[in-house]
Amino acid sequence: MSEITSIAAQVKHNCNISDARYWGFYSPCGLLLRMRDLYKTEQGIRPWGDVSHKAIGDWLEKREGLWHSLENREYREIQVKGKSYDPFDVKAVNRSLSEEGYFYGAGLGNMLKPVFILGKLSDQKLKGRYQIFILESEIARDLSTSPAMIQGNTIIARQEAMEIFLWGKYEEMKSRKCAGSLHDAFSEYGMTGDSEGNSVEDMLSDIVREELRTYIYHELGEAAQRRVLGTWWKKLLLKIPYSRAELFTRGLKDIMSDTCSSGMLAYIIKKRKRGSLSFYVSLLSGYRKIIFPGIITAYREFRNTENWDVIEHARSDGYKKAGDYVRQLKEMFDKGNATAETIERELLAGITQ
Repeated sequence: MSEITSIAAQVKHNCNISDARYWGFYSPCGLLLRMRDLYKTEQGIRPWGDVSHKAIGDWLEKREGLWHSLENREYREIQVKGKSYDPFDVKAVNRSLSEEGYFYGAGLGNMLKPVFILGKLSDQKLKGRYQIFILESEIARDLSTSPAMIQGNTIIARQEAMEIFLWGKYEEMKSRKCAGSLHDAFSEYGMTGDSEGNSVEDMLSDIVREELRTYIYHELGEAAQRRVLGTWWKKLLLKIPYSRAELFTRGLKDIMSDTCSSGMLAYIIKKRKRGSLSFYVSLLSGYRKIIFPGIITAYREFRNTENWDVIEHARSDGYKKAGDYVRQLKEMFDKGNATAETIERELLAGITQ
């Protein structure tokens, strides 16, 4: 265990460097929420647990000071059993961790922010040629909270991150006092705004398990679209960083991943997962919602008819329309004029009017 404690400290050091460099890319409100959740994780407090205002205030002050001291530092190598590894050499680190019951993840997340995770391995599965690792608790992480991510042929599914995410949505649902798709999603699992006590925690655990399984199919869908998007897609993203065009392009990739025949929506339809469908619609926002408005109309009809063919038609149509945008981007890229300005002028202007 002392070895794991040492590795966790090394991983956390790199997490802090990443956070120090990228905290400014979050909105003020988003950053505060992520900081609160990170504090709870580090203190072993569940998402619904109370925190002392003074304690978290002191922690925030210390963390900001730490970030200031680390923002120009380089990421450290990870030392395991006397050997040093590049912090992004995930396979090598995990070969050394295989007998410990822990899993290490590292890669680039949203906004190309380096993401580092060390967590207790709960389960692992093989889906085709993709190895899926499910993490239970995380003993070192950065501000990033994506419930699932793909790195090469490896998919990491994070139970703790999903729990944090869903609890936040549950609080949002209660504060809205609404009867929309988010309310439908929780209600499908028997969880309402009036649920209290241990029953909430038990029901949330069930939702985490089911929805994490669904999120894995977003990553499988993303893997399936690699041939469609190709290496040019990554080169394009590097040309248009921190722009509306980048947000649109990333949103387009998400919709392609979700609506393809092996993606999240196809899985939801196949398994008739009404709760997952309601979550999908309620969480659709930004450019993803602009690119894929058909699912909103289809969902309204589905609520009245329970006709899954309506959702299947929306999925298929959404994939075709997203593919049209991808082809336009590819043409612009091949001609050498795929800049943030041209994408915003020629593509975004037409769909956001």
